[in-house]
Amino acid sequence: MTIEYLGSYKAYTEREELFGDFPVKGKTLEEIQEIENEMNNGNPLPKVFKEYLWIGGYRNELGLDVLQGNYIGKRKSYLKKMKERGIEITRPFIIFDELDGETFSFIYLDEGDNPQPWNCSVDEAYDSDEGEQIYKMISKSFSQYIEKRVNYAIALRS
Repeated sequence: MTIEYLGSYKAYTEREELFGDFPVKGKTLEEIQEIENEMNNGNPLPKVFKEYLWIGGYRNELGLDVLQGNYIGKRKSYLKKMKERGIEITRPFIIFDELDGETFSFIYLDEGDNPQPWNCSVDEAYDSDEGEQIYKMISKSFSQYIEKRVNYAIALRS
């Protein structure tokens, strides 16, 4: 796969001395296609997210929490919690991180190749300061968000 957006993440994952027995592990192209079929009606995922999955979609070493790359299962789990809170997202989306089982970070799959990341709170305590259940993250694009996570991970390991 040609890496267009996440070159710094790819370079980070190639620094084997940082990871020891637990290297970053990506998804196969077949696994990525399965995610596209299940979560985006067979339409391609945003290019930046395909790169992320291919580089570290199984074990990312960036502190993002999607257990062993189970993106389909993670979404199903949160859809139930969203319904209980009266939250509905009608556009295709994928979760790439979560916190305490009460909030998750996601991108819409219909916003081009490098979409804006969002948060969704399924518990009132995790709403934005303005009381919003769904709100934009500070990073303006998924690649910008991953770049920040890479820099943070390098700083922790140095």
